[in-house]
Amino acid sequence: MRGPGKRQGPACALQVERKPVLSAVVATPQVTVPRPGLAMARWCRLRTLPLRVMFCTMSDDERGMPMKMIRNLAIAGCSVLLLTQCATQDEVRELNYQIRAVNQKVEEVRTKAVGTIQKRQASSVSKIDQVEEETLRLKSRLEESEHLAGQFREKTGQDLAALHKAVEQLRAENEEKIRALEQKVDQLSAAFTKVQQERIRAAEERAREAARRAEAARKRVVVAATGSPVKVRPERRKVRVGSGKVVSAAAGTTATGSSGPAPSPSVEKSQGSVQVVTTPDTTAGPFSRAMALYKAKKYKDAYRMFEQVLAGNPKGAKAAETLFYMGECLYNQGEYDLAILDYQKVISNHARDPHTPAALLKQGMSFEKLTDHETAKIIYKKLIKDYAGSPEAATARKRLENL
Repeated sequence: MRGPGKRQGPACALQVERKPVLSAVVATPQVTVPRPGLAMARWCRLRTLPLRVMFCTMSDDERGMPMKMIRNLAIAGCSVLLLTQCATQDEVRELNYQIRAVNQKVEEVRTKAVGTIQKRQASSVSKIDQVEEETLRLKSRLEESEHLAGQFREKTGQDLAALHKAVEQLRAENEEKIRALEQKVDQLSAAFTKVQQERIRAAEERAREAARRAEAARKRVVVAATGSPVKVRPERRKVRVGSGKVVSAAAGTTATGSSGPAPSPSVEKSQGSVQVVTTPDTTAGPFSRAMALYKAKKYKDAYRMFEQVLAGNPKGAKAAETLFYMGECLYNQGEYDLAILDYQKVISNHARDPHTPAALLKQGMSFEKLTDHETAKIIYKKLIKDYAGSPEAATARKRLENL
């Protein structure tokens, strides 16, 4: 408490007001000092207001109390209030200074807080803007990806439809081609079968004709051996029986004339009574001509010449060779099925002839040409087994490995 001399007058009561600084900052009190006279009167009225209210609310009995007593109580209450709320001018100035200091600190705190908040708000806004931009960019990319995916699906569907259509078209074309090829194969097979049958019939006819010629030749030989008269046709040369001389065809006579015995091939008498007929080798000339035609690659003419040679002497020394070259003529003409028959005659009738291994080899090759590989293998194996040391067997081994 200050001394009485230092009092400069009654100090008015301090009125505290609260004002908001910012929405983000807690409101701080602002202290103002009212004027002494008017403020004092207002203050006293406010302080005595409860007493007046209390007096007004008193009952009639209570109001009958002495007015002096009430007045004393009111004065005492006001004195107490005045004593507790009054201050000197120095205290007021000190309080004002403190209030200004507090207000300054509050302002500094507010400024710093506002700056920090503004910076944070600006940073947050910038980040939010960046997030929004990134979101928009991602959304744009997503929409673009969805659009591209839709286009890709549509294009893929179109490509698949076109591919399916092309495959169906190719399948239909291939089926049509296959049907056409099957028809051609059937036609060729029928034609081949017909040609093969015709060749077989022709071969059988030639075989029958050759058999007839062979039978006729055999009969002529038998008749000549028995000494019966034989009619000799005029040719370039004839051999007189008994003398062995060669005379011209114009000087010859028939066996039915009366000038002498019937002409026949030269006959030699042995020590006994049996006559042995020896016929001259007439196959050398025709065989040589046939070989010349074969070497000149005139296979048809050579084949006919070989047939004549074989018909003249079907069991002669050159029969196997003649049959072999007949097969060769047919093989070189591409008639492999007929060549197989002639080769088989060599194999069956002349198993010990030197041409038999070659006939087996060419027979297997003919079956290869006819695409009958299984039969070709069987023939090659037979050749290797029966004629193991022959050159044809070595060739057969190589061809067998390639099948």
